[in-house]
Amino acid sequence: MDITEYLERIKVDSLSGDQMKDLQLLIKQNIYNIPFENLDVIRRIPIKLDLEQIYRKVVINRRGGFCYELNGLFHWLLTRLGYEVKRISATVAKNKNEWYLQNTHLSNIVTINEREYLVDVGFGDFSHSPIPLDGEEVEDIGGTYRIERVNELFYDLQKIDSDDWLTKFRFNTEAREYLFFEEACQLNQSPASHYTKKIIVTKGNATGRITLTDHEVITTINGQKTKREYLLEERNVILQELFGINLLNA
Repeated sequence: MDITEYLERIKVDSLSGDQMKDLQLLIKQNIYNIPFENLDVIRRIPIKLDLEQIYRKVVINRRGGFCYELNGLFHWLLTRLGYEVKRISATVAKNKNEWYLQNTHLSNIVTINEREYLVDVGFGDFSHSPIPLDGEEVEDIGGTYRIERVNELFYDLQKIDSDDWLTKFRFNTEAREYLFFEEACQLNQSPASHYTKKIIVTKGNATGRITLTDHEVITTINGQKTKREYLLEERNVILQELFGINLLNA
């Protein structure tokens, strides 16, 4: 990994040396500049847990990816920058009391001054800041988040929705090797996965989020959503203009 190239990709000119301030900046700039997207899954281009290959895709070819790519690459960056960081696995909530397959989301925990924080740049709609595991609430343009301890083993990442705390995913703090997620990565490229059903390309910004689906562009500004349909022949132009993705060179 060329750290300078990665920082240029996310438009970070320099780091202060303050681990917390730098971490907040790195998370925000990742979310603003590297989209969560499943275009290779839709196009049946295999995604492998090869960080060099993912680096070329995301940094050199200026693409996005899903959790195994974006959080895997971010873990690599943080390690190179001297952070105490570990990969963890999480189980994503489908609805209340319903879950997707266990341990199929890759996220990260960073420890600064003996305090642990959940850090995630590969979940799509997520906090733009690290979230402490001790329950402190974190609020930004994307919403209000907290982590609630379920029992001795598990924690829930929660986001407030209409005055109700909804769980987004459940995790423990066990460190995982990157290849732990190999089976999950392949599963999420199979016909059984919702990622193979429709396009999702999304990235955050200072006022909310911009998202492209199969037929719509959804713009969220200060919590208010507007939608517009687009024609199939417009898609590549929209991807280039809104997300900086050029599939012809990908």
